Amino acid sequence: MIAPTASRMLRAELRRTTSVRMWWALLIPVVLLALSINVFGGVFSSSLSGLGGETPGVLLASLAYSLSLGSVFAAVHGAVQASGEFRHRTITTTYLTGGRVPVLLARCAVGAAVGAVYALGTLAFGLVAGLFGQGSATFPSPGPLFGLIGSGIAVCALWAVLGVAVGTLVTNQAGAVVLLLVYVLAIENVLSLILRSGADAGLGTGPPAIARITSYLPGNAADVALYDIPAVELAGPRYGNQAVESLAGVASPPPGWACLIVLALWAGAGVAAAWVVGARRDVT
Repeated sequence: MIAPTASRMLRAELRRTTSVRMWWALLIPVVLLALSINVFGGVFSSSLSGLGGETPGVLLASLAYSLSLGSVFAAVHGAVQASGEFRHRTITTTYLTGGRVPVLLARCAVGAAVGAVYALGTLAFGLVAGLFGQGSATFPSPGPLFGLIGSGIAVCALWAVLGVAVGTLVTNQAGAVVLLLVYVLAIENVLSLILRSGADAGLGTGPPAIARITSYLPGNAADVALYDIPAVELAGPRYGNQAVESLAGVASPPPGWACLIVLALWAGAGVAAAWVVGARRDVT
């Protein structure tokens, strides 16, 4: 049987994704979190402004935080999207009609698109909520705002691709989702704490090399990419790096663009692993 073209595979995967409620069901908590977080961010920004403080980065920081949470939902959707056909035992037909590699790549593309939608929803509703909390229509500066928009879309899209990779590797749907959540919410935080504690104990030389590894874990790399611009707006170019360390919980972070590359490498490695394992898995 002749494999469908790339465009047909993309259309088929897009139709399969949008025909179920999961993608917009997960978008609802993403929007609610963006509204609640950024209302408080706007109120806090307004309070600092009333005290004569510099506030251009407060709303950007709250937007970055809500994007960080939104990326988790993007990853969960990717995992559910990829593992759903294993659960319903339709994967054999899909592989026979489309081919394993084209199916995986189409899922990565559609998953990334859904992640971008989550990022745009977070930014749109979060910005409105933040301005409402401020009680004014004072937008952040266009340069930093558009920079954060680009970083947010990239982070959510890449986390969605990672979710697709995990869902392909761990075909049990509940297991894939639990693994993602446990890693993001617990395992990586523990690893970061251990690495920073090891540096504090004198296992490295200053700035401790072992502590710098924290910036290259996928969740931390995403946070550094998101907080890089707000941190500079909050603390200025001179102290922006220290602000990123505090916001993302890392040590000696590289620039935000470099962390986007790190996250892209993690996503690429996940897809490559899914490619290899998926090609050898018996799905009959």
